[in-house]
Amino acid sequence: MSALGIYCADCGTECERITGREAGAREPDLIDAQVWACPFCPDAWAASAADGSAVGLPAGEETRNARALLRERQVERLIGEALKTCPNGRAIAEERVAAFLAHELRLPTDEAAIERLNIEWCRRAWLALKGASYADVVRHAQTYRPRKAA
Repeated sequence: MSALGIYCADCGTECERITGREAGAREPDLIDAQVWACPFCPDAWAASAADGSAVGLPAGEETRNARALLRERQVERLIGEALKTCPNGRAIAEERVAAFLAHELRLPTDEAAIERLNIEWCRRAWLALKGASYADVVRHAQTYRPRKAA
């Protein structure tokens, strides 16, 4: 039983910390590392951060693949558009795209992080970003930017 309340993105079951080998991780750097794994979903795991929290939510291979495709084909496409006009603007572009995605999904920014999405939310995120351009992201950032205190 985990003290932190980390749940599987696929089934919602509370996860436990085990080694990557026990969870079925194939990446060499994760085999002997601690990961958070679902006791019921085969191959559903997430890496454990240094402080013991999960890096994202544990998920099975299909969900992890959907997250990777979403990042590669949609998020990186938008960031690439930004880098054409501002080659050193990756950090701000990532922040803006994340805020835009959270707004489109109507989720808090922390919950809309790609590593926290289940397969259904990945599909919604794909649809939200599919027709978007970086100009849409910038318009959102300008419209919803935090106001400075007077």
